Amino acid sequence: MIFFSLPLSYRNNSISRRKKLGGKIIYTVIFILLLSSCTRRVQLERDEYHLISFEFKGNKQISTEELELLIPPTQKPNRRILYFTPYVWFYNVGKSFYNENKILARFEKWNAKLQAMPSTANFDLRIEKKRKRYQTKALSFQERLQTRENWWMKNVGEPPAKITESAIKRTSENLNKYLFRKGFFDNEVNYQIDSANAKRSTKNANRRVNVAYLVNEKNPYIIENINYEIEDLKVDTLVRNSFLDSFIKTTENVDFNKIELEKSRIEALLKDNGYFNFIAKNYILAEIDTININKKYRVNLKIKVSNPPQKDQHEQFFLESIHFISADASTESSVNVDTTENSLNGIKYTFIGKKFPVKLLDKKILVRPNQLFKASLVNETNRQLYGLDQFAFANVRFTQLPDSKLRADIIAPTNPKYTAAYNFDVNNINNILGGGASVSLRARNLLRILETTELGLRANLEGQPGLDSTTQRSRELGANLAINFPKIIFINRFANLLSLKNPRTQLAVSYNNSKQRLFERQVFRLTGNYSWQRSKYETILISPFDINLINTPYKDSSFNAVLKTEQNLRVLFDPQFVSSINATYIFNNQIQGKNIKARYLRFFVESGGTTLNFFPDKDKINFIDKVFPLDTIKRAYFRFIKMNVDLRKYFPINRRDAWAYRINVGVAHPYGKNQAMPFEKNFFIGGANSIRAWRPRSLGPGSAQGTTIGNRFSQQPGDILLEASIEYRKYMFRFIGNWNAGFFVDAGNVWKWYQIDTKYNQANFDWTRFYKEIAVGTGAGLRLDLDYFIARFDWGIKVFDPARQSGDRFVLDNLKFGRGNDYYPVFHFAIGYPF
Repeated sequence: MIFFSLPLSYRNNSISRRKKLGGKIIYTVIFILLLSSCTRRVQLERDEYHLISFEFKGNKQISTEELELLIPPTQKPNRRILYFTPYVWFYNVGKSFYNENKILARFEKWNAKLQAMPSTANFDLRIEKKRKRYQTKALSFQERLQTRENWWMKNVGEPPAKITESAIKRTSENLNKYLFRKGFFDNEVNYQIDSANAKRSTKNANRRVNVAYLVNEKNPYIIENINYEIEDLKVDTLVRNSFLDSFIKTTENVDFNKIELEKSRIEALLKDNGYFNFIAKNYILAEIDTININKKYRVNLKIKVSNPPQKDQHEQFFLESIHFISADASTESSVNVDTTENSLNGIKYTFIGKKFPVKLLDKKILVRPNQLFKASLVNETNRQLYGLDQFAFANVRFTQLPDSKLRADIIAPTNPKYTAAYNFDVNNINNILGGGASVSLRARNLLRILETTELGLRANLEGQPGLDSTTQRSRELGANLAINFPKIIFINRFANLLSLKNPRTQLAVSYNNSKQRLFERQVFRLTGNYSWQRSKYETILISPFDINLINTPYKDSSFNAVLKTEQNLRVLFDPQFVSSINATYIFNNQIQGKNIKARYLRFFVESGGTTLNFFPDKDKINFIDKVFPLDTIKRAYFRFIKMNVDLRKYFPINRRDAWAYRINVGVAHPYGKNQAMPFEKNFFIGGANSIRAWRPRSLGPGSAQGTTIGNRFSQQPGDILLEASIEYRKYMFRFIGNWNAGFFVDAGNVWKWYQIDTKYNQANFDWTRFYKEIAVGTGAGLRLDLDYFIARFDWGIKVFDPARQSGDRFVLDNLKFGRGNDYYPVFHFAIGYPF
């Protein structure tokens, strides 16, 4: 590649504008040509081709997307942006920095450290963590030596797409085998190599080709009959009683993958009924026989389950003894370490270092002496113990004994007693770059009841509307203390029913202080929460008490003036006592990192001020006023009922692209003297995870103009929420991480339950006009997926603005990119998807 610099005369102010423009065009063209030459030139060996594209022709029953998964990454064309392949250029840049001697030296360094690690007779978590780190480093540099690629070449660049005819032939053979396994026994797969540029000289080293795989599936073979031939009568009975769960069915295509799944199913079934030594590949055989010529393309399938050699049946095992062993990883050695032994319900417990309550552990261990071996109970025991967050892992090891007996040793090294976690985040609110930091300290088993205690501290800075056209920074400080118990406390009968449903009880107290130019707000909160998993995808949370004591000790004079005219807003900033009982149901069958058809449903219900209904004076609690007296303003008490349903659906288009939908509906009915919701309990709309064409919490209520302070909108609370979104998520390319595009349309608004005098027939919900007050926004965004988190950049544009006069609410044609315009695109930066 040629490097060049612009001549100084090019910057001379005396040169005419036309010459400058001409010079820029010339240099741009030169740069493009140079970049093109860098990315398109590929050094080829004698039998290699430069692959430009590949396609499938003739396939009718097997989708192209399914066949594409069989093409190795090394046999796919380079990704392009327009005409160019920049990743190849990045790869060549990284290649120029590849130094085999340096990588070899680093491999030898880490490998020497790995070999020098001591071998311990007893498990030591710290040594094993260090061993794993050294091993990872050594393997990483060993791989770089083998592939002759450094980190940049592998993660940023992309090697030139080279292919040989022998590789194409192997791939066509793999396609043939795949179709055979799908039941297309007579299929034919051929290939065709075409020049990508017929005008190029054959002497040119860049032999660019397009490859076409010619697929002729022909007729599939259908299963006519399925016959199970099982020698062991007990095994035969078990298998035949489970036919409804079989993966193979008559009238379906022969599919070898399903046959393998059926073998695995039978193995799992038997291992859950005492057959500890049963291995499918050793004892299960599938035979396919074609039927007579009158039934063409029909087959009989036979599943044979044989007995062990020289035996007339398979051996069923029972558990003779169970030994739970827990070792404290912080101990340097097993010498002079306090070791405690206990027994309960036939299980022997040995604690080396840390001690744990045997009665609580006993409820998490599902295997018992003299019990038939069941693999499902073993797996569930591992899951239950790991879920306690007290052990680094849990593993059950078995030793085979005479007379069909097993000894089970449950090995569970402990987690550190104290751990700390740190988190930093960045936000962009009201065009002010802010951020936050938090630290969390966790202590395990302090009370000797398998609980975890968490202390959290956080600080945050973000943008808030000021008193004039400027935007001010606000700061927030908070602290919380929470104790988590791995059971439902106080309700023993209920606790026993949920002992295997990952139950949790949390008691928490927190304090939050937020201060901005307009006011300072203090919140003291006391909560109690129960949670458990109803099933694999379902979670239930119940909060029997959520108590908040809120005070606003400072209000700016301009803000006070606004509160005097906005009675419904004023009560939200008076001293408050807010108590509630709430429950949440969540269904979520999404799988992290996988693009599958999925659904998320969250149903939330809350009753606020419930205890006030049992007092003679339903507008206050004398005990609270005595304990926390006020000198001036009367404390506000609230009574309300609130419900919220959030439904999200995800529909994959292909392996990487998808449609996502969301409907979010909420109703809050404040009753009692205040006829208002507590500020934190209101619905808000607008922002990075809501209607993205509006600033956070700035939309609504209804068609009313939002309350302003100076000439800036404050947060607009509502009692009724209606929100919907649709988003198309499209994979683009990989650079450092996966880059995806998002195209979205958002719609919705919030309304007040009661009439507001200053916004008569505007802010309240009315069936005759609410549909005319639904705001609509659209936009697009970029998402950088780094696996461990997603950075999102969205730009929202207003389409329908309900705050304008009826008949003049379509505002898309008012779009301008100048900051002084009310309808310029709104930018949001956030972490994670909006829904």
